[in-house]
Amino acid sequence: MSFFQEACGVSIGQGTFNAVTGNQTNHIYNGMVQQKKHTIYDEFYEIKLGGVHRIRDIHCENYPRRWDIGIREWYEERRLRVDRTICAAEIRGEQGSRFTVVSYSGPEKDKAWKEDFQLVSKATNTTKMQLFGINRSSVPLLIFYGELVPLAHVWDRVGLLGQSYANTLSYDVLDCAAPSEMWIDPAQGTLIRGVEGPNRYLYHPNLSESSVETLPPLLSSVELLLDEDVCFRYLSRFPFDKEFDRRVIEVLYFTSENGWRSRIVHHEKPYVLSSTTNSIIAVGSGSHVYWTGFSGFECLEDQVLMPDGRTRFTLINEATNLILCSDILGDKRVWLSQASSIFDRLGISLNDDLSSYKLILPDIELRGSIEGSQRRSEDQPIYLFLHQLHSISPPLEVGSVVSIHTWSHDKNGQIAIPRHHYKDLGLPTELSVKEFTSYPCSWPSETYKSIHKWQIARGFDPTTIDFTRYLRYPIYEVQQESGSARFEEVPV
Repeated sequence: MSFFQEACGVSIGQGTFNAVTGNQTNHIYNGMVQQKKHTIYDEFYEIKLGGVHRIRDIHCENYPRRWDIGIREWYEERRLRVDRTICAAEIRGEQGSRFTVVSYSGPEKDKAWKEDFQLVSKATNTTKMQLFGINRSSVPLLIFYGELVPLAHVWDRVGLLGQSYANTLSYDVLDCAAPSEMWIDPAQGTLIRGVEGPNRYLYHPNLSESSVETLPPLLSSVELLLDEDVCFRYLSRFPFDKEFDRRVIEVLYFTSENGWRSRIVHHEKPYVLSSTTNSIIAVGSGSHVYWTGFSGFECLEDQVLMPDGRTRFTLINEATNLILCSDILGDKRVWLSQASSIFDRLGISLNDDLSSYKLILPDIELRGSIEGSQRRSEDQPIYLFLHQLHSISPPLEVGSVVSIHTWSHDKNGQIAIPRHHYKDLGLPTELSVKEFTSYPCSWPSETYKSIHKWQIARGFDPTTIDFTRYLRYPIYEVQQESGSARFEEVPV
């Protein structure tokens, strides 16, 4: 062999010998292992599709297939083309635990999955769905701890106050986009925010408005939601707040009202008519009003009821139209806040059929024109004072004009702007009557009993007008004997 040339005395035994001839080149390789970038998705368990054992369907929502060809209603414009299926499930390897699984399919499934993931992945407390795992395959999944129940599944079992409690909690506390994002966590006994569930009508008036800042934060409790008596006692212990108590009255009558339109108006004041005797039993002192803008331009703000019965508004804009309407909602609350006392004075029992008593409300719309003016100073406020509508003389007629208002730089309205200066300031001297009809409405005995019970819980005697005075509402005048009042009923 060539590599043993001129060698002698060489012995090789019990081994393996490799011979390499020719030129040699050594290559040294340094292996580099590239690490995967850590993302938010790595914070959750990756669950295979086969590891999900679905045991109960909770909700399935399929998008309308007409969306595929661009046919949508205006309120559907921003919704994604995705089918969502929500199930209760067990996960392989997680013995004894139940989960809520949301699966996505459809042309925009990935976008929908990502939007929902962003909503729930950064939860830092117990007020949101707690994300356990994900799947990013062709059938993406979001997997949540616990067997959760959508609010819509129990909505029909929830009382009036419970429904308003849920709506208030969803918007004011949990910051939901809609009540359909509300879920029940049975294990914790709380209401939480999560992905969109059954998208059904879950509306009821809220218990608070932006002006109600003195109320304590609402507790998140399934017991408050499902037990109306518990919710009633809980809310009745809230600190006194006129706006809150006004909202409660609206909550208690909201779903039980029977209202319709009437073409003939016999009174500029609200009044209560007994349909049994066809006689008036009580008359209000005058209708409330509220303001609204025109074509999106608001010209009035800061509505204030003055001690003398006038209503004050602050002018905030120029070159727009002024619209003033009777406050139907406010007038209903005025009557219902004192109905128990009036029924008591007239010897009418709450056990009678109280739906036979109809509240007849004037439905009035007044309009005027606000013109631009260089002489109207921006640093000097202008107030509109509207007198009570019952002070109108002669009686209102559609198409007529009335002058029941004054303008003033004085917030108390003691010194009015001279009428001959109205035109210079671009202010209307008269208001035209655009609408004048009546709105009769009635409620069952149960509604009156609920409001009666609320007054007692708040520490008021329903046989008096103390509750009405606390709310700063005008007082109805009881009519012991009255002539008949007729009106033509026209269903809406």
